[in-house]
Amino acid sequence: MDPKGITEMLLIFLEERGSAVHIPSSFDSSKDNTNRLIPFVGKWKGHSITKRSGVYGATIAEADTIIVLEIDDEDQLIKDITSVSSGGDVITNVQWTGTLSNNLIKFNGGFQVTLLPGGMYMGCPSYIAKHVAASNPFHLEFCWLESPRKRQRLVRTYDIEGLVVSSTYFYETKL
Repeated sequence: MDPKGITEMLLIFLEERGSAVHIPSSFDSSKDNTNRLIPFVGKWKGHSITKRSGVYGATIAEADTIIVLEIDDEDQLIKDITSVSSGGDVITNVQWTGTLSNNLIKFNGGFQVTLLPGGMYMGCPSYIAKHVAASNPFHLEFCWLESPRKRQRLVRTYDIEGLVVSSTYFYETKL
């Protein structure tokens, strides 16, 4: 990101096992940006593993997740996230509302998602420079489709000094 917090460059390495190199047809950047959103719309069920680091020792936490992304009658995006800890003792539910403009989703509350070609997206605070300047914690998210019905996400949380506090890996299946 540049000093103003605007995404300037994102490097993505496409890797395959085996001798054949396969670049997904959805990596064609000339496609309509709305079509980049469609693969992510719907209900996703999955599991997450969070690894935390810190001065008091590292911890690992697991949870089951349900994420629903819908487009309402007014073309607003509604994202509903529910997470249940592996012990079932902690249930978290968060709902975001946002709008799509070109390849950018801006959610109320200051989070944005850039839809990338190839069934990927990158999420970050809308004003990340302000978060860093104000010494506020923040998180970054990267998601990629493994297939039309399976995706993986990685969320990294940073503390007020910009150090990684936790990494959460999600593996989700579309219902």
